[in-house]
Order: sequence, then structure tokens, then C-alpha cells
Amino acid sequence: MTLEEIISGESQYLEFKRAVPENSGIYMKTVVAFANGSGGKIVFGVEDDTLRVTGIPQAEVFLIMDRITSAICDSCTPMITPIVTLASVEEKVVIVVNIAPGGQRPYYLTAKGKESGTYIRVSGTTRPADSFVLKELEFEGANRCYDQTYAAPEGAVSEDEINSLCDKMYQYAVEHCKSEETADRIQHLTKQNLLSWGFLIKRGDEYFPSNAYILMTRNSFPQATIQCAVFKGTDRDVFIDRKEYDGDIVTQLDAAYEYVLRNINMSAEISGLYRTDVYELPTDCIREMICNAVVHRSYLHPSSIQVAVYDDRVEVTSPGMLFGSLRLKDIREGISIPRNRALVYAFTYMNIMEHWGSGIPRIIRRCRELGLEEPELMEIAGSFRINLFRFLDKTRIGKSVDKGMESTDKVRISTDKVRISTDKVKDSYEKIIHYIEEKGTITNKEVQNLLHVKDSRALKVLKEMVEAGMLKKEGKLRGSYYKLR
Repeated sequence: MTLEEIISGESQYLEFKRAVPENSGIYMKTVVAFANGSGGKIVFGVEDDTLRVTGIPQAEVFLIMDRITSAICDSCTPMITPIVTLASVEEKVVIVVNIAPGGQRPYYLTAKGKESGTYIRVSGTTRPADSFVLKELEFEGANRCYDQTYAAPEGAVSEDEINSLCDKMYQYAVEHCKSEETADRIQHLTKQNLLSWGFLIKRGDEYFPSNAYILMTRNSFPQATIQCAVFKGTDRDVFIDRKEYDGDIVTQLDAAYEYVLRNINMSAEISGLYRTDVYELPTDCIREMICNAVVHRSYLHPSSIQVAVYDDRVEVTSPGMLFGSLRLKDIREGISIPRNRALVYAFTYMNIMEHWGSGIPRIIRRCRELGLEEPELMEIAGSFRINLFRFLDKTRIGKSVDKGMESTDKVRISTDKVRISTDKVKDSYEKIIHYIEEKGTITNKEVQNLLHVKDSRALKVLKEMVEAGMLKKEGKLRGSYYKLR
């Protein structure tokens, strides 16, 4: 313990006590809260309001240390074993009690029982755990994930429903590949994949849906929505616009992403006959922020994800505390403990996210490259929030995205921008347009036959034409077709 740490004051992971109280229950709640979270320290011998170092009488210090250790070991279930040490600050002795993150959660005060005696740390204070937080702690302690458990009272799912989800996820994965070569390597999903990920649970000869399966299909969870809003100024006093998206979580993600793009500043770049939209903020960072919220939020928490656009920032709030023993500094360094393993598997396959833990470091790095202020990460009221700050100088819009690029570079600034650079591609587009002018519509299968390409390539070409404003997609999954705009 250093004087600098004391001067910084109490925090999520640090609490001060002037003296060791006779009633150990005064600090035992904090001991339990630290064990249920990311750990922390209780320092005896420092006033919490003035931060004045009062110290502990040296003649009694070892007796007091033994008393603290015994009280903690005897008062908590499962047993918490602290590391109690001495430190010298301003020539006075203080006692530092280190509580490590626990692996047998939930921890609670034995005398109060699990329902009433479980505590958590929220914004530097200790408070009783809500019922949904207690449930999540139980999942953590058992090394289980809520999204991989049976979605009661749902019945068995049919082979057609399973195949439909596999087909939907495959098409999405192909459409969001960064290259044609990568798209060709994507394997079609099978029922066995969904079983291994935890989307399905086999009982006898029947297959039952997990919570992840429901979230990715009919989504009957009222809290599993995304609330979007635009506010006037830099606080939540005045709404300009608001929208709530429900349905399956991937559709929600895409809708929320498009909502943000509609409500931030945009310039245009013309290349030949085609217009490319250039946004004031990196679109890959916006999508990553929303993706992180969807895949890492607590689906036991009763609140929705919130995406807010202010004059100075885009803010994404994800319900649920940081999972496991994670701290904000861990996230910045790319450390990840997945709360929803099934969704992580699915989102990685579908090219919505990349490697575990890479999202936040990539956002920070991207903003640094573009000269944007570093994103702000924070825990607030039992939720995780990230702020992406906008340029206050609107004359810099567009310049930020192209920073470091030569005008002749033929690159894709983001997955939302289409560049047509080869005669071969243009020829494919012309064939499809002529076919539709003659037949009225075209399907993926017909594109495969027309261009003599694989399914993945056909999907890629059609997606590019939709993004370029040439075609409009109608219908869903295998019944989908394309028309001229």
C-alpha cells in the first residue's frame, strides 16, 4: 500500500476503514462483495472520508491481524481465505486485507444465508445482490453459461427448424466475409455443430433449444432488445428520436448499427458511377461496440441494451457487470472471459466478431490511428458502457477515415462500402441485370448457373449489388429472390 494509492481514494477495488471494528459484520459484506467480483483490498488505519492515515497500534497489530483472518474464514460460505499483510505509510502501520476473486460463487454471509447474505460491488459501494445477479453468480460458480441451458418451457425443435437456422447462419457468414477466398472455405453448419456449441440439447431422440437458440430465432425474451435514441446536446434531457428493435439478436444488431449510421454525419466519395458513403466515425468500431454488447451482455438482467447518439459521442450500454474477475484494464489488454459461450461460437463463425477479446483493443487502436479521442470504458450501475467520441470540428469529417491512405489506393474502407475495380466484376453485374430485365427476378441458384460460380460467390455478388443500390432483396432464407431497384 502506497501513499499514492491512498490519495486516489476509495474505488471499485479499494475500501478504507479508520479502525478494525469489534463487529466484523461492518466490513464482512465488502469481503463477500470482493470475492463475488474482481477482488479488492480493505485497508484498516485510513479514514475513508478525509483519507488521513491514522494507523493501527503496533502493540496490537498481530493480534488484530489474526482476529481479522479468523472472522473472515468463519463468517463466509464458501470459506474465503484472505491474505492479510502490514504496510507502512507516513511512518504509521496499516493493515491491508487482500481478497482474491472467488471461484466458488456465490459467496455469502453464513448467518444471513444465500438469498439475503450475497453482496456485490457496484461503482465503489457494496450492496445486496439482486435475484438475477445471484442467479448469474450461481452459473459462474458451476462453470455454466445461461445461453447454453435449456430454454424452458420450450418444446422440441424440428429438423426443418434446425436446418433453417443452419442455413441462415451460413448465408450470413458468407455475406460478411472479407474476401471471396475466405467465403469459399466456409463450411455449411450441421446439427452436430449446434449441439457442440450449446444451441441444442439432446434428450432421447429429440432436440430441445437452449436460450442461445431462442435468441437467434424467435427470441421470446422481453429484455433481449436494443433501445436506440438520439439526444439533443450531451445528456439525456431531450429526445430527438428513439426506436426499439426486437426479433432475433442478429437482426437487432444490424438494425441498431444502421440506426447509428443514419444519425451521425456523412460525406460522399464518388468513384465512377458509384457513390461511397464516408462517415465521421469508423463504422467498424460502431459495429464492434454493438456486437460486444449483444454477445457479452447478461441475458438474466431485466434491462435492454441501449445505444445513444449525442452531439459529442456514441454511447453503448450493455446490461450486466463485467463477467467473472475481469477488470477494465483487462479488457483494454484483450483479455476475455465469455459470458455467453454459445453466442461467441456463433458470432465468430458468422464473421460478426473475430477472436475473443480482440474487439475493444481494436476499437482503441482504430481511434488512435484516426486521431479520435480514446474511447471511454466504464462500469456504471451494474452495467458496462463504452463511449466513442465524435469530432467536434465537423470540417474533419471524411478526412479522419481516409487518414494515411493514398487517393489511388483500391481498398475497402469498411464492409459497408463497395468499390468496383475490375471488368470481370462489372460483367457479372451486367449479366445479372440483363437476366432480371428479362425474367423479372433472380435467385441465388440462378446466379450460380448464370455465372458458373459456387454458392458462396453468388451470395457475395448479390450482396455487393444490394449495397451498391442496384438490387433489392425480397423474401427470407431459401425463398429469397432479387429485383432491380
